[in-house]
Amino acid sequence: MQTVPVYQTEDIREIEKYLFSLDPKPNLMEIAGKTVANVALHVAPRDSQTALVLAGPGDNGGDAYVTARHLKNANYSVVVLSLSSPETVSQDRSRAIADWQEMGGIIKTNIDPEEHFDLVIDGLFGIGLTRPLSGDFADLVHQVNQLSSTVIAIDISSGLDSDTGNVMGCSIHAHHTVTFLGYKVGLHTGEGPDYSGIVHFSDLNMDDYPRPDTSGYLIGSEVLQNVLVPRKKSSHKGSHGQIAIIGGDEGMVGAILLAGRAALKLGAGRVFIGALRGPLLAVDQVQPELMIRVASELLSQNEFNCIAIGPGLGNDDLAHQTLSKSLSQPVPVILDAGALNLVADHNQLKSKISDRDCPTVLTPHPKEAARLLKCSVEEIQSDRVHSALSLANEFNSEVILKGVGSVCAFPDGNWFINTTGNPGMACAGMGDVLTGIVGALITQGAYSHSAVVAGVYLHGLAADQLLSDNKGPIGMTASETIDTSRSILNQHLTGILA
Repeated sequence: MQTVPVYQTEDIREIEKYLFSLDPKPNLMEIAGKTVANVALHVAPRDSQTALVLAGPGDNGGDAYVTARHLKNANYSVVVLSLSSPETVSQDRSRAIADWQEMGGIIKTNIDPEEHFDLVIDGLFGIGLTRPLSGDFADLVHQVNQLSSTVIAIDISSGLDSDTGNVMGCSIHAHHTVTFLGYKVGLHTGEGPDYSGIVHFSDLNMDDYPRPDTSGYLIGSEVLQNVLVPRKKSSHKGSHGQIAIIGGDEGMVGAILLAGRAALKLGAGRVFIGALRGPLLAVDQVQPELMIRVASELLSQNEFNCIAIGPGLGNDDLAHQTLSKSLSQPVPVILDAGALNLVADHNQLKSKISDRDCPTVLTPHPKEAARLLKCSVEEIQSDRVHSALSLANEFNSEVILKGVGSVCAFPDGNWFINTTGNPGMACAGMGDVLTGIVGALITQGAYSHSAVVAGVYLHGLAADQLLSDNKGPIGMTASETIDTSRSILNQHLTGILA
């Protein structure tokens, strides 16, 4: 499993405190500014010549002055804009300002509306911002966001909460972010990805510093390599498990078909579709390998390696009874869509989940998560990591809080942020496909923790591949991600045959 740590502000401050205590003290500001300048030179539009550098009142602003100096040395015409003098100035920042002025650097207090800049370097505020931007700083942010320049943020976009990805009043829209010492939560979930652009990481040449303990990680491609055990040449359909996918009330049969097709093509040996009120079709003409049954009979007559319930389930008494019976089965159960809404409305179902010995996976989008936690969607989105962990703890379940930077949280307190996916996934059926993918991995014997993390990453990666193939973001469909997910999984698995 990929274990790239992701940190909150207090963790980064702990790293900084250690580095500042070294003797001799490393000149982190100089290294940071030079790093930003190098990235800027690499990503700048061809024939770029001018740069506007926004220098704030803290050390982030000091990094900006160093960046300005290195860009000027690279023959850029550079203007530094500073709105205010800091109440307290670090020695490193004072030296950075002095070095800039000694080389004839210009410092302005406003932007000339007639002036054009190829690059904008955002060094207004870093991870230390604790209140919404307002006044002149907010006006400056709005002004910068209207420019046609390539914008590069130092550490994190000014106005973005580094712990949650929430915008504090307003925020710089960066095309690139150069972040230091550790990945920040806010770069990867919430609104963060919309304001951060492409994230570049630098450890400031301090690769041997001690990392703080953290329970959070970014998901990377390693999760796909060993999620499943190698298949033996003598294996047969019974070797790879069977899964029941239950839901599909009247008018919503498409949901369980999508989940079933995903489970089949991601490797489950046998896939049974349990339609709530009986099969609304005798066979799936697209995927006739799916075995379609009445949900109540299916649960009584078969043994499964995994049950996924909820896509198109509905919320009446029959749905409640079917869900309760599913939760009584001694196998991993995945709850999605209608199942989650039933749990939110019935405390006895919540107790049944909490008391289960086998893994339970909850896959809510923010509105469903809000129902489960009896709060508003805004509260869920205000701190997605905390919300996912609260669900994992309260329901003793493994949780996928869907959305940009989907958060996977576990009862042991560990959590992961997904790094794949794109806006093309904002369409009907994507959640159903994800349920089928995770279910297929569990059915084949994957540890449920691994199946959750790998399934989320794989699904997003499939959408990214479709985007790369010009099949999105507009018009991308959930069905398209199934075949692409299958291809990617087979490419990443090591030793598919023993």
